[in-house]
Amino acid sequence: MNTSIWLVGTLATHRRQRILQNVISAQPFENQLPPSGLCLIFGSDFQEATEQQQQDWYNWSQKPGSALLLIPPFETKKSSIPCSWEIRRRSGVKPQQDMPILQALAPEVDYELQGQLQIASEIGGAWEDMSINTAYYRKHPHSGIFAITCLPIWSLAVLDKEQELQKWLETLHSLAGQPVENQAVDQTSFQLKEEHVIVMLHLVSQKFVDAATALTALQSSTIFSLDRNTAQTCLGDLQSQGLVKGVQLTESGIDVIRQSPYLAYAEELEALAR
Repeated sequence: MNTSIWLVGTLATHRRQRILQNVISAQPFENQLPPSGLCLIFGSDFQEATEQQQQDWYNWSQKPGSALLLIPPFETKKSSIPCSWEIRRRSGVKPQQDMPILQALAPEVDYELQGQLQIASEIGGAWEDMSINTAYYRKHPHSGIFAITCLPIWSLAVLDKEQELQKWLETLHSLAGQPVENQAVDQTSFQLKEEHVIVMLHLVSQKFVDAATALTALQSSTIFSLDRNTAQTCLGDLQSQGLVKGVQLTESGIDVIRQSPYLAYAEELEALAR
């Protein structure tokens, strides 16, 4: 598959991840949010998370090139992030006749979805009786997507539907657009805050191998002070805006520092890192 697919939350270590790894080459991503791609998470993990954790996931999903997909199991209750939606139990699913992957999974579907979401009609998001199996939320046409599906895509039934499931997921992810690092940075819609600058200066103060190492080092820094959740969100912002790639400033990021009052400070920190 061309789409990078990540398994997050308890799904990253759950026995069901084996099928997803084999069929769609999904990889666990346990420590932090990836720069972009398609993230799969158990719906119950999202529903049981704190409001701040849910908001962080939603914020990540709205970055171009990012798609968060909630998959079964779910709790049958109402949720309010990113909008009003509800999971209900159902039986007697009527399969979508023209999509083999939906036909294969239909007998195992235990839920239906309701709420202020857009039906994913491109991938058969509604059954013949018009009940919803897959839908998504997108802030505007250039945003990523927050998606929910009632289809148990970790089922053994997908083992002989490899290409169909890959196409289904790629079509869903295509709705999220392209990562901003592949586009021009839109400085008019992104406001660089003091917290973003702290993260950028921290990244030039040392050589880090990955985001987890950089965030951990920031918590014990004697130079900077920023809580981990805020730092992680800011790092994601900088990556999505093309100012940081991995844990290194891009040319655009370096230009931002050059044009800021912190240039001399950044040069001193960079010298210490050598």
